[in-house]
Amino acid sequence: MPKISRRGQNIFSSPIRKFLPLVLEAEKRGIKVFKINVGDPDIAPPASFFPAIRSYQKKILPYAPSPGIKEHTAAWVKYYRGFGLKLKPADIIPTMGGAEAILLAITAVADPGDEFLIFEPFYASYKGFATMSGVKLTPVTLKVENNFALPPIKEIKSKINRRTRGIIIINPNNPTGMLWAKKDLAVLVKIAREHNIFIISDETYREIIFQGKPVSILQLPRAKDCAIVVDSASKRFSCPGARIGCVASYNKEAMRSILKFAMTRLSVPTLEQIGLVPALSNAGPYTKKIAAEYKKRRDVVLNALKKMPGVVCREPQGAFYIIAKLPVKNAEDFVKFMLTGFNYNKNTVMVTPAEDFYITKGLGRDEVRIAFVLNIKELKEAMEILAKGLAAYHRKSDSYKF
Repeated sequence: MPKISRRGQNIFSSPIRKFLPLVLEAEKRGIKVFKINVGDPDIAPPASFFPAIRSYQKKILPYAPSPGIKEHTAAWVKYYRGFGLKLKPADIIPTMGGAEAILLAITAVADPGDEFLIFEPFYASYKGFATMSGVKLTPVTLKVENNFALPPIKEIKSKINRRTRGIIIINPNNPTGMLWAKKDLAVLVKIAREHNIFIISDETYREIIFQGKPVSILQLPRAKDCAIVVDSASKRFSCPGARIGCVASYNKEAMRSILKFAMTRLSVPTLEQIGLVPALSNAGPYTKKIAAEYKKRRDVVLNALKKMPGVVCREPQGAFYIIAKLPVKNAEDFVKFMLTGFNYNKNTVMVTPAEDFYITKGLGRDEVRIAFVLNIKELKEAMEILAKGLAAYHRKSDSYKF
């Protein structure tokens, strides 16, 4: 019998999606599952999105150009100009969501066997991208007890070796909601320049912040040669199903390589590019509105968690996630319990175990990620159910750490 590749054997199941069978079974039993595990917004996209798609009048639907439809790329240029960035169309390549942007950036600057530093916890799909591209992720650990603050420079530098090709940052961070300040970014840029490596900056949640102004690493003059931004419209415009993102960089050599990869996969969907033109061209009013809404939701979740005995968490400054350390030995067991052994008035809650957001073995085992993607009323219900579920788990299991 033929064998699959080592990549195929080593790829891991998404911690965000692997419990879907248990969710479906619970729903078959008549249990309502409040899903606060997936970053799938319940907010409508900008009002211009669907009309822009419906305005398409051509009788054929051809491939889009690999560098993107002219009007779409021009809209990205205008969007970035709002942050003081003078990018040209050649500095931006549309991608099939932020996921493809990440994969293109990694493969353009690293060969199999090369390494990237990444701050853990981090968006779990990076593990999959690393496996697919044959690179190694070297973790730099951030801790909830320390508010996920940047560790000493000496510790970061100690992780760099001759195979290191770059540093990956997610700002604001998924899953922690931590926001890097410009001074932190400057430290990382200084390290990157000293070691002649890249920074891949994932800025998917750039405007979803709860204090200050949105920041891009490309605003730092010394980052121009070494920084590659991977971006997405999914969360900014509440349309993850549109699968539109982009790569942006002033580094001409990196962008030439990325364009060749983009040519190989042909193009990004035509209609979605058209749909996002008006949204990108006038992003501010919409993104400010949803950031204010997510701040309200964050406060609901944060205040509820603080009242739960034994729970440790810190205030997220952006995105729409929070990492909570629970008083349990194994968060995955707790999640399974909530879906198979517990309900409150025929309701339960689905959260994401956080262990797979780490590389270092054993870390995150007692943590979960919560996505505040439900409306305020449902979030309040979900947090009440979570508190009751923890209490029930405490009564049934020795693993509760009071």
